[in-house]
Amino acid sequence: MYKIIIILILLIIMFYMVRQAARAWIEPKPDEATPGKDVMIEDPVCKTYVTVGTAIVEEVSGQRFYFCSQDCARHFLREGKT
Repeated sequence: MYKIIIILILLIIMFYMVRQAARAWIEPKPDEATPGKDVMIEDPVCKTYVTVGTAIVEEVSGQRFYFCSQDCARHFLREGKT
């Protein structure tokens, strides 16, 4: 009797592991490089938070930087903080 219980428990564990692996394989992963428009991101110059949809975007050496204003973007590019 205990062998049947152990086998059932192992089958249930295996079912959940396979289901979790299938979900991870099927579901698309969000692109971490491009945040959504409503995501708040920190300005590297003045340390304020601004939404990505309203931010000034500058790309330096293949890396994107988000700024709250043109002044912060100019200051960042002028100082060369890359």
